[in-house]
Amino acid sequence: MFNNIFIEEIFADDIMRIAMITWEYPPRIVGGLAIHCKGLAEGLVRSGHRVDVITIGYDMPDYENINGVNVYRVKPITHPHFLTWAMFMAEEMEKKLGILGIDNYDVVHCHDWMTHFVGANLKHLCRMPYVQSIHSTEIGRCGGLYSDDSKAIHTIEYLSTYESCQVITVSKSLKDEVCYLFNTPEDKVRVIYNGINPWEFDINMSWEERISFRRSLGIQDDEKIILFVGRLTYQKGVEYLIRAMPKILERHNAKLVIAGSGDMRSYLENLCYQLGVGHRVVFLGFVDENTLKKLYKSADVVVIPSVYEPFGIVALEAMAAGTPVVVSSVGGLREIIQHEYNGVWVYPKNPDSIAWGVDRVLSDWGFRDYIINNAKKDVYEKYSWDNIAKETAEVYKIAMEMMRK
Repeated sequence: MFNNIFIEEIFADDIMRIAMITWEYPPRIVGGLAIHCKGLAEGLVRSGHRVDVITIGYDMPDYENINGVNVYRVKPITHPHFLTWAMFMAEEMEKKLGILGIDNYDVVHCHDWMTHFVGANLKHLCRMPYVQSIHSTEIGRCGGLYSDDSKAIHTIEYLSTYESCQVITVSKSLKDEVCYLFNTPEDKVRVIYNGINPWEFDINMSWEERISFRRSLGIQDDEKIILFVGRLTYQKGVEYLIRAMPKILERHNAKLVIAGSGDMRSYLENLCYQLGVGHRVVFLGFVDENTLKKLYKSADVVVIPSVYEPFGIVALEAMAAGTPVVVSSVGGLREIIQHEYNGVWVYPKNPDSIAWGVDRVLSDWGFRDYIINNAKKDVYEKYSWDNIAKETAEVYKIAMEMMRK
């Protein structure tokens, strides 16, 4: 009898049943959050834990097992007002967890403000340990609080840090931001960086395959590819990269390839023609994972000109692919990239500085190879999802212990 009890306790300590709550999960991808949740969930499964993801999927199966992760999808009432829709989403997610059985889980892990309601309600009603991941803040994304909706979202973000047992941020800079904005105790916030599976982006492409792929994008054989990957929104700063293009083109025969969608696309397209570089900029819109990997491998430089960037998973993907990166010296990008060691820093919102950074990489092939080799070493050693999953599991244990008291 003693042995059975002992075995059960060891099992409970080592193996956890996790409910992960996120509004996006592949193949539904809105931004980097979907990729983060997938990498973390699959890393946790490889560590032996059971992970059920509760997410959205109007035109997808209600349930799938994807690489060992149980993915459950809900279909909330549609509504044009995003905040209202988020309330409907949270209600459906709670209902799904009730159907699956709340007692089947040891911890609930919520990602970003829209899922906070699920975690807080389960904590108070069911004594469920609640962990909240914050990937960015409303003030950072928008540059301030300029509407009633933004003010409401900011308040919900505060509540998520207050109600949760533990908070996870994806960089030290974001931790500092959260602690400052919401007066969150420092010892409540754990920094766990984003990660990738580096081998997924370190694909083999022959010279002939790269040339063929580049031609399919309208790139001439003698042209360099400057690549931007991300949402076309204020925080991503692509406007300043476009404004840098006239100066870049003075020294390099290049085209800017923009992979991503967003509400600034029309404005950015008009800006290209105003600056006289419309024929040198290719807007691809949203691209699938396969195309993205080929883009990284075929590009000559990846530029991340963000105004605000809590982490910057695009940097890791490019580094794994063996493509040099030029990044704004902001937020988490400053923590990933060491200037002129594994990439190049430039000033945010500064087209002249961005043009300098691109030229620094494209003009010196010895320097280019040096930062590529260092970047690839870093991404394999520091940013694997298996290590990140283990760190996250430790946070779950802290939250579970808090709720036992």
